[in-house]
Amino acid sequence: MITLYHLEKSRSFRIVWLLEELKLAYGLDYDLISFNRDNKTYLAPKELKAIHPMGKAPILVDDSLPVGEQALAESALIIEYLLKTYDREQKFYPADDKAWRDYTFWMHFAEGSLMPPLVMGLILSKACEKSPFFAKPIARKLKDGIGKMILNNNVSSALELIEQSLAKSPWFAGSEFTGADVQMYFAVAAARERTVLPSAMTATRAWLDRCESRAGFIKTVEKVGTVF
Repeated sequence: MITLYHLEKSRSFRIVWLLEELKLAYGLDYDLISFNRDNKTYLAPKELKAIHPMGKAPILVDDSLPVGEQALAESALIIEYLLKTYDREQKFYPADDKAWRDYTFWMHFAEGSLMPPLVMGLILSKACEKSPFFAKPIARKLKDGIGKMILNNNVSSALELIEQSLAKSPWFAGSEFTGADVQMYFAVAAARERTVLPSAMTATRAWLDRCESRAGFIKTVEKVGTVF
């Protein structure tokens, strides 16, 4: 039995989505246990630490694994594990070498290149919001300064690379939808949510539309709500 421990409006949306894709493709069944964020801190509840030491979602528990090794954390690992174990016909995994290289690149790019500056920008924005009235001008200057020096250029470069790739092929690993698209969705959707995805990036926006029109994605929204 597979159990996914999911946190609302978090990266674990991706794993629910992949499980729904696998369910549609192979009839794979799973249990879903959802948690709400703490109202004050907006963090994951402490109960998740009892399942995995990091206490963060997603956490996948597969009873078929050896005792003591059944709880898996980190989205990229969980995606790879699910596809290696349950995608018997490689419907969501690239078949040729070029597609595999692209797949692997984007699997790492999502959390290694795009998400860090987006998260830092979000943290700085929240810091400005929560600063005392007299400190807000200083917080805003700090936020704007870090944005100009580091964050804005990194986000722009990452989004431009994404746009170039999706202008050449409909999915990140070529002509077929794969786990790389699942992994990349959260970061690209976050850029759109934070209004840093330019409207002129039509290939990227068309890719988001393709993702969100998939039956597995629609089932996921019905089950756990929207990602943001």
